[in-house]
Amino acid sequence: MGHTQTIAQLLAWATSELAAADLAGPRLDAEVLLAHSLGINRAGLYACLHNVLSLPQIVAFQKGLSRRLQHEPVQYITGTQEFWSLEFMVDPRVLIPRPETELVVETALRLLSQGSSLKSPVPSRVLDIGTGSGCIAIALATELPAAEIWATDISSDALAVATTNAQRHNVHERIHFLQGPFFAPVAPQEHPFGLIVSNPPYIARNDLLTLQPEVRDWEPRHALDGGRDGLDLCRQLVNEAPRYLSPDGWLVLEIGDGQDVEMLSSLQENPDFAHSLCFPDYAGRGRVVAAQKK
Repeated sequence: MGHTQTIAQLLAWATSELAAADLAGPRLDAEVLLAHSLGINRAGLYACLHNVLSLPQIVAFQKGLSRRLQHEPVQYITGTQEFWSLEFMVDPRVLIPRPETELVVETALRLLSQGSSLKSPVPSRVLDIGTGSGCIAIALATELPAAEIWATDISSDALAVATTNAQRHNVHERIHFLQGPFFAPVAPQEHPFGLIVSNPPYIARNDLLTLQPEVRDWEPRHALDGGRDGLDLCRQLVNEAPRYLSPDGWLVLEIGDGQDVEMLSSLQENPDFAHSLCFPDYAGRGRVVAAQKK
């Protein structure tokens, strides 16, 4: 590759390098990484395909490209991921927000709006367990301006990222970030929550090694490992949540592919819940389970 390259030439070269390394979506990755290194968006790339780049610009792009060739996720290289039409800062301290997780937010809002009345108003207190980047808590805060939200995580590093994201979206004054496992950080509180949400780790431990290298080698292990069958933490949430839910309050959980039958059974067997539901993602897989306290 020469010292003078147009954007079009650089994109073609980078796409072939990524494709040769057997990375999915090589053209898209090349565009995102080049746009990021130039400080423009992808539309901006196409507006100036024939512009010649300087050597420092090419070198900056090559640094990002070499990271991608090591299977580092694009989101960690650019430091951003969109979720619920909001831009989140992400790095290896937190799981990268997935489009499927938007279904947790969507489900929670739908269930709350159905139950909203003078008798049962939209809850003023919401709890997000294992908040990670803060994406669920922050999306709910933007949609529920009257709500006060508590968000817990065992990782102080994750909470630092979540706090930054909450400040970025001007909801930091309504979200209390607390460090600790599960409900421990909110156990001293006397008032229950009208909504508890979580995207817990749900990958079976033996399956961790079979994940894509981008996930297996880069994303935080504690945010993925769900124990022997992947459901250890989900079951614990189902067992402990009723203590912290107000009557008619909702528990909304993301689950993994093929876990819907067992999780619905766990919810139905729990005498504290009145009824439970399962919501499929866009691929038709059971992705979110929800249950309402009696």
